[in-house]
Amino acid sequence: MPEYVHGGDVYSYAERYGGEPLDLSANISSFGIPERVRQAMHRAIEDCARYPAPVCRAARRAIGAAEAVPDGFLYCGNGAADVLDRLAAALRPRRALLTAPAFAEYERTLAGADIRFHYLREDEGFAVTERILSDITPETDVVYLCNPNNPTGRTVEPALLRAVAARCADAGARLIVDECFVDFLQDAARHTLKGLLAGSPHLILLRAYTKLFAVPGVRFGWCMTADVGLIEALYRAGQPWNVSVVAQACAAAAAGEREWAARVAARIAEERARLSGGLAARGLAVCPGEANFLLFRSGDAALHEKLAARGVLIRNCANYRGLGAGYYRTAVRSGDDTARLFAALDAIRKEGC
Repeated sequence: MPEYVHGGDVYSYAERYGGEPLDLSANISSFGIPERVRQAMHRAIEDCARYPAPVCRAARRAIGAAEAVPDGFLYCGNGAADVLDRLAAALRPRRALLTAPAFAEYERTLAGADIRFHYLREDEGFAVTERILSDITPETDVVYLCNPNNPTGRTVEPALLRAVAARCADAGARLIVDECFVDFLQDAARHTLKGLLAGSPHLILLRAYTKLFAVPGVRFGWCMTADVGLIEALYRAGQPWNVSVVAQACAAAAAGEREWAARVAARIAEERARLSGGLAARGLAVCPGEANFLLFRSGDAALHEKLAARGVLIRNCANYRGLGAGYYRTAVRSGDDTARLFAALDAIRKEGC
């Protein structure tokens, strides 16, 4: 069996320990599924006797209206990872530039390409700095950025992000910006590049409803680009029924839940401050993340195993390129979940005294 390299594997936990853990290893909102989204998915069960709409018309129209983007700029897939696979198949880049650390699926989908890495430095707070501009050359076919970054939670300064977009345009490179966590930012409008889409056919933005609306089991993601030819190539890059009836209904309903999303982002910001302060008070080095998770460093390379034995899963980040043993990521969830994490950490520290 292939090695699973992501968080959220509660199934292996159940086999090893029995029961269900507090899963902080996957960055899923703990505030649940909005009721209207839940009802839309239940109603969609009646349509499961039909094939899914092959071009996701209703979902694209709803998302386009919510994002103020022409629905012709949207391609919908079976989660953001599916869209990444299709982008790699359609673009077939020879040389790619990725930051490290970053989401592992970028590198996986680019098998066979010459991948160059721009390493984010801990002494710079793992921030993307102007250093990246010199790495974008005419030999670069595509640049991948994650904003906010996974696993650091850091955002790229808006002026620098636009400078990266301009440098890519000058170099003839595509720019793929993964904005899957942007809606967790209270100032999301400052950090998205949606406003550049119409005049920047080299720009591709990636989104998903998985985390914000707590529907990782449904699988729905999309990209936005003004390159209509690329949109057509994405449809040709795989099967035509890749997004289920239930997922399309979920997305169409979720697109209308902007007020609910804003409330969740505000709650996450409050809990993130509490979580960050508590981790730091326990001697852990916390990266100043801005999304619904925090990266931290511990001197204990087995901390994730000790927490798992106490019913708490965090993401061991040792397998992230650019990190190593002792780096961990934890989701920002409710106050009760944070208290449970702190109690487990305190118990481990007490046993080690």
